[in-house]
Amino acid sequence: MQEAEVNRFAARAVAARAATGFAFALLCGCGPTRFEVQPSIPTPLVTKIPVVVGLYMAPEFRDKVYEEKRDGGDYAIALGKAQSEGFGRLMDAMFDRVIPVAATDAGARTDPLIRGVIEPVLEDFAFVTPVDSGSDVYAVSLKYRISGYRPDGQVIDSWSFTGYGAAANESMLGGGSEVLKKAVQLAMRDAAAKLATEFREQAVVRGLLPAVPGPVPEAPVEVAPPPP
Repeated sequence: MQEAEVNRFAARAVAARAATGFAFALLCGCGPTRFEVQPSIPTPLVTKIPVVVGLYMAPEFRDKVYEEKRDGGDYAIALGKAQSEGFGRLMDAMFDRVIPVAATDAGARTDPLIRGVIEPVLEDFAFVTPVDSGSDVYAVSLKYRISGYRPDGQVIDSWSFTGYGAAANESMLGGGSEVLKKAVQLAMRDAAAKLATEFREQAVVRGLLPAVPGPVPEAPVEVAPPPP
């Protein structure tokens, strides 16, 4: 490679790095990205499972804040309120009665009608920004695990499922944080739809619930508008 060509290549590389850094500064606002995701999971229109269950949501689930440093930017995304309220709404729609319990082994001593205790856990949260992908889209994935316990706390089984969401940068006003927030909400809605569709079958197969009459909803699940 001749000297002139080397110089041109180096100049293009410097320009590309500068453009990437400038784009990142614009997206991050030269400061930390911090926001709380608002509940947006609608109530599913599904046939209720005629049993009473206990619901345990650990403090780290209710108060979850995802934090990450990348490329000089700080992210703090409060997920706890949205996922705990959304999961509670789902369970209320899916069962005759849902009783909050203080621990996974508290079902029997909380209410003798409880047939099992359900615990949601956020196993993984990941997101991609336009800087990461070279596109104009923010994408998010959330992986949840549902664990089932007998009323006395004995572990029955668990299974995982993942929700995905994406939003284009030009689709909303307010900059990158608003678009990322929208992508998180869409990922939570996708996870909720999968749970509403799959829960009955998975719970019966894994022994969390006995086989109960009633049709299993087929995807996509019809949903009611979210509350105001």
